[in-house]
Amino acid sequence: MSLRYRGKNMKVFITGGTGFAGPVVSEKIKSSGASVTLLERNKKKISKLKELGFEVFEGTLEEKDAVNGFLSGSKFDAIINLIGIIKSQPDFSFQKVHVDYVGILLDLAKKNGIDRFIHMSALGAAVSDSEYFSTKYEGEALVKNSGLKWTVFRPSLIFGDNAAFFDDLINLVKTRAFVPIIGTGETKFAPIDVFSIADAYNNSLYNEKAVGKVFQLCGPDVYTFEGIIDLIMELSPPKKLKLHTPSFIAEKSLGIFERLPLPVIKNLPITSDQIRMLKYDNICGGDMSGTDELFKLKRTRLKDWLKEYLHKKYNQNII
Repeated sequence: MSLRYRGKNMKVFITGGTGFAGPVVSEKIKSSGASVTLLERNKKKISKLKELGFEVFEGTLEEKDAVNGFLSGSKFDAIINLIGIIKSQPDFSFQKVHVDYVGILLDLAKKNGIDRFIHMSALGAAVSDSEYFSTKYEGEALVKNSGLKWTVFRPSLIFGDNAAFFDDLINLVKTRAFVPIIGTGETKFAPIDVFSIADAYNNSLYNEKAVGKVFQLCGPDVYTFEGIIDLIMELSPPKKLKLHTPSFIAEKSLGIFERLPLPVIKNLPITSDQIRMLKYDNICGGDMSGTDELFKLKRTRLKDWLKEYLHKKYNQNII
């Protein structure tokens, strides 16, 4: 088996390149010598992306003919799919983003002779009562059965500057008189830094040992959900009172709000599906030393990053 690419002058087409992890992944791949084209729907972002040295195709995956026409004339070597959402909406659902878009991309790859496909799944992807996990699993299955030279990454929580999950938790701790914790708070996570994610994607492009494999990506430390809250309070005192709310009560209450008009849904801080996700541990099943070696990962500890982030974002002196 050999990968079809021109050394480190690969031409790579990236979807989801302007989300949270996307810019770091895209910049790492570009800085390693590849020519990177981003699919972008937001006209306001395009000029800035071009200033940063990216090629840009303006459009969406729903415009299949236009994207196909672009890919057919560009001779790309690889597609990287980073598209994902954590909140489903009627006009932008988990099914559309995690399954339908993946199917479209795989079809476009086959039509245009692009045999290398690297996909962002999620740790915990499985048939589940969580629609997020179930659709991630379904999309991942499409990739595995595509016949392409695929690689799938399954990260736990990803942290880095402006990560919505961690920003939301920090704001919760800093602005509330008490901190609500849904359920027992004992669900386990192994948060991983976004720069390690970028290294994994970049180095997988050039490594035949990554083809046809699924890689779990976790950080060096395991925290419970409540443990992450405790860590934030440790580094950002004073400590707040924690109030546990049974999962089934929170889930039923949110289910009522989620039947209201779209503007209400978009402003909900958490969804009933996210509560269902909290039932399941989100940690890697084994040692990551082999993955570290294969992709040259130097994983950052959550506590070390959080100290720097709180100082930078809030001008907060951390001992």
